[in-house]
Amino acid sequence: VYRGEQGGDRPTGAFGGACSNNSYTLPLRRRRIAPSASALESFQKKIIALARNASALEIGGPTTDIGGLYAQLAWASVDIVNWSEQDGAVTRVETVGAEASSGSAFYVDDRLLGRLRVGDGGRLEHVADGSYDVVMAFHVLEHFADPLRALATWRRVLKPGGYFVISVPWAGNTYDRDVPVSTIYDLILAHADAADSSDDPEVLRRLEQRVRAYHRLVDLDTCPFCSDDLATARRLKGYHWHAWDLSLLQEAMACTGAVVEYLDIMD
Repeated sequence: VYRGEQGGDRPTGAFGGACSNNSYTLPLRRRRIAPSASALESFQKKIIALARNASALEIGGPTTDIGGLYAQLAWASVDIVNWSEQDGAVTRVETVGAEASSGSAFYVDDRLLGRLRVGDGGRLEHVADGSYDVVMAFHVLEHFADPLRALATWRRVLKPGGYFVISVPWAGNTYDRDVPVSTIYDLILAHADAADSSDDPEVLRRLEQRVRAYHRLVDLDTCPFCSDDLATARRLKGYHWHAWDLSLLQEAMACTGAVVEYLDIMD
């Protein structure tokens, strides 16, 4: 769980705006981060408390494989942003209205929780600043070529003192097991390149090299979203642009201007 900054003016950003935290400095070496033995129990208690009468936005949901996330917690409202509408075991999505901006009604156990909109979860053009108490993203951040831009966007829509709840796949337990974990420097360079949208020939050349290198290292037998072609990789929403560990997640949060409260490895 990551707590956003309390109030104050939003900084213009360090490293050309890559880091929302104006005072962030690059580490000289990768920091070794150890999970807390009690973090999972503390997290469970915290998420129960956070949900009470809170407004939330989930990027890439609705997530239905985390028991009770929606059905058992006392959210005031939950909105979903995804690339496409998805039905889940405990959810019901009903299309309402002809306007795409109206989204669909999102239900859990016949209770209307909020809206599901189809769109880019890293931009959220339709969401006003300071709209939510909590922003959640489970196994989503690795799919952004420019994750720092996505984090800055999520920070923008958080209320002062709001919380991130974010998980990323542990590289060693996925088809990324032989892929070097990215560094915060890699993420800053990706932001400088506008890696998720740029059509600059030099940027495209670097991204093409990255995609081909990743294709040589990844476990192709278990990777459903792998391609050695840049255009295809950009089109595949499940493509992994970066491999993550606790250290990178810690640095990305610091760069974004969030204070880490709980950091752990979960099965």
